Amino acid sequence: MKLAETLLESTSSNRLAGIYTNVGHTLTHIVTILYATAVLHLPQVFGLPYGEMLGLASVGLVLYGVAALPAGWLGDRWSQVGMMVVLFAGIGGALLIVGTANSTTQLFIGLSLLGLFAAIYHPVGIAWLVASARKQGMSLGINGLFGGLGSAIAAPFVGLMIDHLSWRAAFIVPAVISIAVGAMLLVAWRRGSVCDVKQDHTTQRPAGAGAMKRAFIVLSLTMTCSGFIYAALTNTMPKLFEGGLGIDLAVNYTEIGLYVGGVIGFASISSIAGGWLADRYSPKSIYILFWLLQIIPLYFVTSMFGTGLIALMAVVLLVNTGFTAAENMLVARYTPLEWRGIAYGAKFVLALGIGGLTVELAGLLFDAKGNFDLLYMLLSAAALVALFGALMLPGKGSPAPVSRLQNDPQTGPV
Repeated sequence: MKLAETLLESTSSNRLAGIYTNVGHTLTHIVTILYATAVLHLPQVFGLPYGEMLGLASVGLVLYGVAALPAGWLGDRWSQVGMMVVLFAGIGGALLIVGTANSTTQLFIGLSLLGLFAAIYHPVGIAWLVASARKQGMSLGINGLFGGLGSAIAAPFVGLMIDHLSWRAAFIVPAVISIAVGAMLLVAWRRGSVCDVKQDHTTQRPAGAGAMKRAFIVLSLTMTCSGFIYAALTNTMPKLFEGGLGIDLAVNYTEIGLYVGGVIGFASISSIAGGWLADRYSPKSIYILFWLLQIIPLYFVTSMFGTGLIALMAVVLLVNTGFTAAENMLVARYTPLEWRGIAYGAKFVLALGIGGLTVELAGLLFDAKGNFDLLYMLLSAAALVALFGALMLPGKGSPAPVSRLQNDPQTGPV
């Protein structure tokens, strides 16, 4: 009876962990790209060129990556749930600063704080989810879908707010939602309904020290390339669509936002497929395949217009999203649980920290040349470099996971 009660409590807590991590992923992806669409309108408000306004987000995007490492450390050493509460409250407060800003200095402060607090999600939320999951690939795939839906919602939401209410509402509304979710999680934590996870729900044969070192070096390279490409795609897509769709397809911010959101939402489906594949085949093989599929489409993005641009960008986003579950499984495979948060923190320092530099580069190139041609050539080259790196990963993937509950020497089969 006691065992059954323990298992029920564990299952309930793991289910709540899945809910809050998925909600957190959605909100994080919404709030971190709100500005990418809002900045199409803000030069009219603040009287500065697009590239300079876009650059106001660069420090926040650097912090979005760099702060992931200390966030992961705190998640490992203090509390996963506690850090998630800080996430929701922090991004809510930062959004309020952005939404009430009357100067570019206030915008800069709010966007920087937004990146700082948003940095908590990936190292803490992903580590919490991986440890709670029975099927890591599918759980990560579903989580990726929620993140993709957040990115898909952001652009049309901002467009609607700008066209029909106010650009400020695009930041204030999600601020209120985030603070409310944080309060709900805090109450659940205090009641004991949700708790930290101190051991993996599934186990795998540990990797050797040599394999861990090799994987660390290779994944550092590939995740830096991934961050460069992802930041460029999400932050330049609204501008690409503004110039490439023409008045026949998009005549206002709402329509541009709907196209951006539709592409991202459609592409997020591939996270489920990628997770399913990573559970059944070698995560390394899936990782290599999706890197290979990105190279050529990235090169030709800026030469396309109209529906062709939409279609090609959808292909790029499909393959860019598809390998996320495999990548996170590879990180978990080569990292002990007690260092998992720090490992994911290090991953997102590389993958997201480069985002601020990417946005700064994108803004400079656009102001200098009036297009993103050179940027997308660099993205294609980065995908090629990542492909060669992925080929050097050790082994053929992780062994099949085994449930702890089915092999616990104290409880026997369940």
